Amino acid sequence: MKTDAVDYILSSLLMMLLGALSWGLAWWGSALSRTYTGDYHVIVDLVVGLASYGVFSALAVRTLFRLFPIQPGTYPMDSKIFTVWKLITVIYHFGQTALLPLTPIFLKPAVAALYGARMGKEVALGGMLDAPFMISIGDRAVIGAFALVSANFTSGESLIFGGVKIGNGATVGVNSVVYPNTEIGDGAVLLGGSYLMPGSKIPAGETWRGNPARKWM
Repeated sequence: MKTDAVDYILSSLLMMLLGALSWGLAWWGSALSRTYTGDYHVIVDLVVGLASYGVFSALAVRTLFRLFPIQPGTYPMDSKIFTVWKLITVIYHFGQTALLPLTPIFLKPAVAALYGARMGKEVALGGMLDAPFMISIGDRAVIGAFALVSANFTSGESLIFGGVKIGNGATVGVNSVVYPNTEIGDGAVLLGGSYLMPGSKIPAGETWRGNPARKWM
């Protein structure tokens, strides 16, 4: 992946701005936290700072995606979209890291929704979403531990984007990988350790496995 001075400057400036906003908010509220929590105000201020950074970074990601919408397709590494994608990715991962101490596993779907994922009800999210603003997960779906659902990947000198749709009651097994431009139908199962390649669609109720994943039985 090519990274130049512009990437470092843009990401550094935006992270500094987000940090100033979030820790400024924590400092502004520190007088109140001192009054009600005494010596424990440091912990409260830290929680406020981390939470604020996560929320502000989510707003930044959503704003950047709205200003520079990324359509499904393949983009060269010297394109504007590639620069925007690197900036969004840095902000997204730093923001999620800030929220990590504050979000037990059952709150992971809420964090994903905060960053733009379309999340259904009662989703069990044990794995990771990459480019969540292009991912849709239906009601009662299960994403197993250490699974990766990604709406983008790099190949050679290209960046490839595509939406991912996971249906109601579908299951993505432990350690599986779901690539862009894929669909998993309602009640379908991708067994653990499988790789669902770009362009693949698992019909409702079917079970697939393997690398690349294929219908099983």
